[in-house]
Amino acid sequence: MKRSIAVLLSVFSWWVSSYALAQGDDTFSKEQGIAGVACVITDPAGRLLLIKDRVTGRYGLPGGRVNLAESPTRALAREVFEETALRVNVGKVAHKDKRGVLFACQSQTPLPVVSNANGTGVLPVWQALHFGSEIDKALLIPPAQAGDYRYRFKDRGELLWSLAAKTPSSDVAALADFSALAPAFYVSQYGLVSGLQTVVAHLGDVASAMTKYLFRLINILGEIAFYVALVPLFLIFRGHKSALSLLFLLISAATVSITLKTGFAMPRPFYLWPDLQIGKASGFTVPSGHTLLAAAVVTAWYLKRRDTHGQAYGSLVLALAVMILMGLNRMYLGVHFASDVVIGALVGSSLAWITVKIDAVTIGKDRPLLTTGRLWLLVCVLLALLALALKLPDLLYLAALSAGIYTGQVWHKLFPSHKPAASMMGKLLTLAWIFLGVAGLLLAAWGVVQVTGMSWIVLIVVSMAAWSLGPWVLIASPELARWSSTRLGWQEW
Repeated sequence: MKRSIAVLLSVFSWWVSSYALAQGDDTFSKEQGIAGVACVITDPAGRLLLIKDRVTGRYGLPGGRVNLAESPTRALAREVFEETALRVNVGKVAHKDKRGVLFACQSQTPLPVVSNANGTGVLPVWQALHFGSEIDKALLIPPAQAGDYRYRFKDRGELLWSLAAKTPSSDVAALADFSALAPAFYVSQYGLVSGLQTVVAHLGDVASAMTKYLFRLINILGEIAFYVALVPLFLIFRGHKSALSLLFLLISAATVSITLKTGFAMPRPFYLWPDLQIGKASGFTVPSGHTLLAAAVVTAWYLKRRDTHGQAYGSLVLALAVMILMGLNRMYLGVHFASDVVIGALVGSSLAWITVKIDAVTIGKDRPLLTTGRLWLLVCVLLALLALALKLPDLLYLAALSAGIYTGQVWHKLFPSHKPAASMMGKLLTLAWIFLGVAGLLLAAWGVVQVTGMSWIVLIVVSMAAWSLGPWVLIASPELARWSSTRLGWQEW
């Protein structure tokens, strides 16, 4: 009976997370017998306007679905504005097939464009309503570079460019940068970012190379994937509670960072001045997510050290050094302003303090709060509601991950006799199963993403992978390790 309940809970939590993710995709619909509408927009140089889809990472035309009681042309004008911040006049039908209707469109005002050295034009797409949730960037692509981009539908590449050659062009307002569209507060920080890049460039070959290498190392401490990879090590060598505490901190930091970025909706430095871009980044700028995450982790580490080693001034200095270097690194890469990294450090440190306080809370028979299924169910529900309200895929993936952790916690409550390995060989065997399974899950999800341009498929597959991590790490791997040790004839566990 217990196993049946656990399996049902597992399937239900997977289904809820997958369904929620699927509902976030609005690329196509069947209202009015039209699958979807899209706009073909060109400029006098023959460049075609393409947008990068955030979910699939592929390029396509701006557009979307037609809502009930909405005309196709009106729906298309709305979708283009939401995705590019451009007001367009929808012209004649350029092409129609089972995937939808493509219209020839012209912008009502000159396209604001900053062109780079290879002729690609960048548009200020951060002003669009769906930037950060559905759209990553909007570019005017020269015909000579048509083959350099991955299209959402591989068979449409040639079609799009053949239609572009027949579409009336829109005027272009060529700009040197987008600083005129930025808040004065950010314009005033341009000198800090460009000045830091200039200083590093003029340090000399050896010093400059060492500084860049140091920045690359520090940057790892702001990558959530790095800390997620540490979770199995915490689980095996430091225990269930330590692993869940780290996961709670990571999920909290990612959630707050994503939510604040969407709320402030401010452009990154290289969006305003493309020549500042050294590193890669997407989305909005404030707060600095890397600085926030690094500050959260090192501050939590310092607070734990202070509880066990007194004042721990050395740990405090090291934590502050990591935050400062991370901030300088993100500014040097041209992806954040100075104010972004300061806010990120303050928010991250505050989250660490809150997490350490929660980590000390116990319920019932001195059971840590962070190891209870009820807490993770609450986290999952809150993340799902926030994700659906903001329509952000990353929050939905975090909700699916939390659902998987909840499944693992329920399993442990139903089967408390299933103890983890105590011997070193048992621990290493469990760790091997964890990494083997996680690698398989991620590889399978990556493979599906590579072969489809359908957002709803990507959303469901990635959510399934996110949900599966919890059950695999917390349930399947220890059981498989125990089974393997029995087959190998090991007496100790």
